[in-house]
Amino acid sequence: MSNNKQSLVIEKFTKHLNPEDVFDVREDWNYMFQSKFKVDYRLISKIPGGLKDKKVLNVGTFFPIDEIYFASRVKEFYSIDIAPEIIKVANQIADKEIHPDFRAKIKIIVADATELPFKDNFFDVSFSFSTLEHIPEKDKREKAFYELVRVTKKGGYVIITLPNKLNIGKYLRSTLMQKKGTSPFGYEHHYFPWELKRIMTKNNVKPLFFCSSAGDLSGNFFKAHDFFVKYFGHRMGWVGIKI
Repeated sequence: MSNNKQSLVIEKFTKHLNPEDVFDVREDWNYMFQSKFKVDYRLISKIPGGLKDKKVLNVGTFFPIDEIYFASRVKEFYSIDIAPEIIKVANQIADKEIHPDFRAKIKIIVADATELPFKDNFFDVSFSFSTLEHIPEKDKREKAFYELVRVTKKGGYVIITLPNKLNIGKYLRSTLMQKKGTSPFGYEHHYFPWELKRIMTKNNVKPLFFCSSAGDLSGNFFKAHDFFVKYFGHRMGWVGIKI
């Protein structure tokens, strides 16, 4: 049953990245604001120096927006996904979008998040944005968390973002769609913020900073507001340091 779910996830994601009519995610302003800038890139901003001159791993490739965005900054950037067609299309997009001076630094390859083909302590920064929740088996999700940390250097940084179980509306909607077989990505497991924090701590990562797609309003007046609402955004994540 789990193998069927995994196959469904691969099928759904591959369908969304149709090589005949690729949707550029940069045109989805809600996604860019709520997910990339408010969560993913905010967490990256907490790393001293960001990704400049660092060896980086991205677990979970789709439209290669992160690879395009950081190509001129990184030392090396490895991006992996289990679906060969997604990797093929992502490489085609990267070839068109990334300047030749930087393209050689970006390596987009087929690999399994539960069996990463890299040595221990290989990367300065490893992250997975909205990906690990799509692994149907609990033991394989736990192995993927472990693998992400294993390949990160001691003193390096790990970032994980996932769907938030505290956002009741999104959680119930996702659960219902999965039961009906209408989920756009086949399978999606939600986590509580403290659950993700505990997983990172268990894998020898010290959590440093949390954020979600809620809150983050500027000015002292809004600090109390942010304190209460920031844990309820539908996307959430932590950045931590491997100890």
